[in-house]
Amino acid sequence: MWDFVIAIGNLILLPSLLPTLLDSRSYVPRITSGFAVIGLSFVVAGLVGEGFVISPILTSTAALLWAFIFLFRGEPISD
Repeated sequence: MWDFVIAIGNLILLPSLLPTLLDSRSYVPRITSGFAVIGLSFVVAGLVGEGFVISPILTSTAALLWAFIFLFRGEPISD
């Protein structure tokens, strides 16, 4: 049951990352997105360690989106 609760929470949070990722003018400092990737990786490891299946997949998706933000939105746009 807790796997589904965590999965629903991740489904609610995932769309909030898309505007940052898709808007080429957005900027998130690399230290912020880097810590998010590292932290979510530990969360995924903990969820897998508890034997959950669905929530680690969705949390991994969030970590992947943060990794793309790290790679592509880590530099301020110069006008």
